[in-house]
Amino acid sequence: MTDISDLKLRFLGSLVEQLGAQMYPSATATIAELISNAWDADARNVWVDIPLGERWTAEKQIVVIDDGIGMAYDDARDAYLNVGRKRRKEEDTETSPGGRPLHGRKGIGKLAAFGTARILEFCSRRYGTETRFRMDYDKIRTTPPGNDYQVETTDDDEALTRPDGVPLTHGTRIKLQSLRLKRAINEEQFRVSMSRRFALKTSDMQVFVNGKLIERFDYPVEFRFPRDGTPHQSILADADGWAEEAIDPDRPVRWWIGFTPKPLRDQSLQGISVLARGKMAQRPFLFQRAQGVTGQLGQEYLIGEVEADWLDEGDDIETDHIQANRDQLQLENEELDAFVRWGQERLQWALAKRNDLRKAKTEERVLSKDPRIDKLLESLTAREQSRIKRIAQHMSLVPEIEPDDIFRVISDVVNAMDDVQIRRMWEEIDDETPDVQAKVWDIIRRFSLIDARRHMTIIEARLEAIRKLREYVVDGAREVPSIHAHIKGNPWLIDPRWHLYDDQVDIRHDFGIDYEPEAGTGAIADFMFGLRPNASIPNDEAIVVEIKRGATSSGEVRRVGVDEMNRFETYVLAAVNHFEKSTNRPRVTGLMIAQSYSDAALMKRRNLETAQMARFVFRTWEAVIADTEQFHRSWLDVEARRADNGDDPAAR
Repeated sequence: MTDISDLKLRFLGSLVEQLGAQMYPSATATIAELISNAWDADARNVWVDIPLGERWTAEKQIVVIDDGIGMAYDDARDAYLNVGRKRRKEEDTETSPGGRPLHGRKGIGKLAAFGTARILEFCSRRYGTETRFRMDYDKIRTTPPGNDYQVETTDDDEALTRPDGVPLTHGTRIKLQSLRLKRAINEEQFRVSMSRRFALKTSDMQVFVNGKLIERFDYPVEFRFPRDGTPHQSILADADGWAEEAIDPDRPVRWWIGFTPKPLRDQSLQGISVLARGKMAQRPFLFQRAQGVTGQLGQEYLIGEVEADWLDEGDDIETDHIQANRDQLQLENEELDAFVRWGQERLQWALAKRNDLRKAKTEERVLSKDPRIDKLLESLTAREQSRIKRIAQHMSLVPEIEPDDIFRVISDVVNAMDDVQIRRMWEEIDDETPDVQAKVWDIIRRFSLIDARRHMTIIEARLEAIRKLREYVVDGAREVPSIHAHIKGNPWLIDPRWHLYDDQVDIRHDFGIDYEPEAGTGAIADFMFGLRPNASIPNDEAIVVEIKRGATSSGEVRRVGVDEMNRFETYVLAAVNHFEKSTNRPRVTGLMIAQSYSDAALMKRRNLETAQMARFVFRTWEAVIADTEQFHRSWLDVEARRADNGDDPAAR
């Protein structure tokens, strides 16, 4: 027979990497394990000092102090430094010396520190003596096979005290140094996450993070069950507002399920967390609930907890229902099938119940308490008011909708009642069942389809105005009254960004300029426009516009003369002088729109285009009309896609 005396199972130092750094990759998980150690040591207080809201640098450290029973030298040697020691089994107890249900089970939680730091400084006092040592993650990882890691002495001689300096006669302090994480941790998120990991009453143990007490997890909710209802009459709420029932005689559970008023932006909060022995055994989840089932709406609002201490009672891998990192259940274990099915049933009921309550609440708020809708309906007939209120009532069937959303749709409908296609669409929707109407109006609301349809109507009318302008130019219509009146009624024809100051601007009166025009020529500029980035700030630019007809009465192209160019220059310079007095002086631009120029006028134009006192721009009617038409046709295409593909966000 082969000699097998040299075949030994060896444990390498790199095992710490798998049991520590990879199983506890977050500061929250690390600190939670240290708090659990303090709980098992019967601590009344735990003080955590951790850099939050700032990047972790080389000099930063995490310090966790507790006033538990502490550890003597033998305790550190035989228990704390024994990786894989099953405390409950070895000591044949499920409770701490003070009678608390123990959290520790597998003897690897101490390695959680190395998920966050490379150096651990240990100091503990018990029976009047202190034990101090240091552990180095990198040295542990490189310990040769078959060798034990020898802890190191530490230079840390800081007295074991509470954060306020009061000496501790018993307790433990852990310092984590050479922190591995670098990014800043949000303080509020850390505090909420930490509070959710424990169901500990502050009367049992108080945890302070950076001097502030961590309260029992609580979150503002709009609906909470069992307070607002239970799936069975036999399920009653206890004094703490939890429901109590049993999956079977040996598996009691306590639970509450809530729904927040707004979606939970932090996805780590969404779902139901499972607690065992006062500690999280499963991070928030949905009991492996399939997507797409009835009542799915509302999952991003869902929050809650389940307590099931029996999940943490097994002795070995076959009976232990919690994974090694102690914050996830062994969901593939068939022993938990009944528990998972129970959770799925409760979630399905809660989601459906929440949706019903939400609909009723929204309907009441919209139809009884929204004076804005009543104001909108004042000018409508009784029949129209009834139909509009029916839209609001149907939209309130959408659980996620807010009164403001309904008001916006009602406003759009009222403002678009003259649009034939909107009315036709409304009538078709009105023939459907309430549930279908609710879904359709919600799609219309989410993709602003009425707004798109109204825009299309506006754009189509504008395209007709562009066509009319082209007709005036081609047919040789005179500047006044035809072209002038058309542009005054549609100033966007020149440039959609501009707003009209005035037309027929008399530079002598409006600008205070002493100017005597040539006989029969006048001193009237056609238009004055303004351009500003938004309505709340002064104009960036003032534009003096002079228009010239495109053709003569005989159909020939009309050419601008040099006298007309000189008058145009005078108008622009008058505007420059006028705005010199302004506090917020805008840039002045002169724009002439004409088809052609005489030779003398063309020479004058070239001089003006290089002038320094103002900006002179010359455009043809073809260019103006083409640019404006292209802008509106592109806009029409966008709105048409929105209207035709309202249920497809990718098409927007």
